[in-house]
Amino acid sequence: MKRLPLGPVMFFLGIFGGGLLWLVLVGLRFDYLITEVYDGGGPGEAIWSIDPLFTILAAIPGLILVFVGLIVSVQTQPEHLEEVKPKIGFQQLNLLYLGEICLFVTIIVSFIGFLGISGLIVEIVQISAILMGIIMITCVTHMASLVPRKSTSRLGSSKFSRNTAILLALEFMILISVVLALRLYTWSFIRATTLVIATSGFLGLLLITPNFLRLENKNGAEGEI
Repeated sequence: MKRLPLGPVMFFLGIFGGGLLWLVLVGLRFDYLITEVYDGGGPGEAIWSIDPLFTILAAIPGLILVFVGLIVSVQTQPEHLEEVKPKIGFQQLNLLYLGEICLFVTIIVSFIGFLGISGLIVEIVQISAILMGIIMITCVTHMASLVPRKSTSRLGSSKFSRNTAILLALEFMILISVVLALRLYTWSFIRATTLVIATSGFLGLLLITPNFLRLENKNGAEGEI
């Protein structure tokens, strides 16, 4: 198995996946406006006329994936390719890439969920909006901890990744518990965003966790020598 280039994958995911996500989010928003705001009656206008701000925000995930994919695609090759030795297998690299993409989806959906839910008038839904914002920040921190740094030790970085991963798992469980306990799943938008955040988040952690566990074990073995 060869490692999939992250840049092109994110670019095409932003074009096709971002477009599909835009259709889903706009459909959920239109369904909410019809059932809750207009009491089941037709407004007689398109969604982009009723709520133009949300139709723009719904396109942000795809745009971010496209631009980040273009940026990541620009890579500098090492001078001596024969000196570059893969430290982990291609299969582990593929799993790591899939985990990064899943967590990136979690960040985008958490951001969209935070913006969409925080604008609702009902105060009880603000709890889920705050939790989604916290998940977004923690997930960004966890993704940043996966970037190799020369100034910090690899063992310290793996421990930090492990701690943020545990914190993320707890935040996912809290979000699900709050949505179920307060019956917030009756809102289709909250139900959909919570489902995507929990699914992509847990899948991303499941795929990424073996990477820093392997790194921690390797550094521990080197310290004993």
